[in-house]
Amino acid sequence: MRTTRVVTATAAALVCLGALSACGPDNGDGGQTALPAAAPTPSTNPTKPAGSDKGIPDKAWMDTKNIPMDESYHYTPLAANAKQVSGPVQFKGLELCRAAIAKDDEPLFTGTAAAKSEVGFGGDRWAAQQTLLFHGDPVHSSAAKQSTNMAEARLAEALKSCAKTAPGATVKVESAPDAPYFAAVLTVPQADGGTVTLHEYVVGDGGTVSELAVWATTKAGAQPKDTWKAPEDKAVGTGMTAAMCEALPGCDGR
Repeated sequence: MRTTRVVTATAAALVCLGALSACGPDNGDGGQTALPAAAPTPSTNPTKPAGSDKGIPDKAWMDTKNIPMDESYHYTPLAANAKQVSGPVQFKGLELCRAAIAKDDEPLFTGTAAAKSEVGFGGDRWAAQQTLLFHGDPVHSSAAKQSTNMAEARLAEALKSCAKTAPGATVKVESAPDAPYFAAVLTVPQADGGTVTLHEYVVGDGGTVSELAVWATTKAGAQPKDTWKAPEDKAVGTGMTAAMCEALPGCDGR
């Protein structure tokens, strides 16, 4: 399958950049910018995933009550499954759309800290993944804000162009052009004849980009096993922003 490169960023915007999975439902965080001061000290619990110990505080992850399908699934808290990401972040939307990151854009998708957390069933039942990419405190580095805005824009544009990189894909943008979040529903054909249905949400604020991807994979002609239940898109976006702005510096909290 042919992939296209995400639009290349200008070198000037990248000068100040530095270097952000799956379980079943639970029943019952002068020039260079340091990692967030709120990051907790490393856990001594060997069963605790390392993600939130590497610069992304536990409280930066959104409350699962704001994730679509939580009403039915009662997702495990995202912080419990957080895993550190090194190198350029492959957001779930880019992965499903098979959109490669351009070499010159890699710093935009690397930042200074990054992590992912995946919860849910998978298969024809809904799974959810939040990805957090932190570029730094924009109060101390204007490049952090600029890089955040550019990474958010690159991600949204790649999603809107999904049919170019994944032939046969459909994209329906749900958010208004002036909304403080991006929301879309995508269907992406698979090589085995199945289809991935993806509900995608992206927010960028301060020095942080957050993606929430909720998806199910079905056989040809089939529908996801469980009926879609979700808060309004605005509530999902607000839930993403509220948590990361509490934990990471430089947010406006739009």
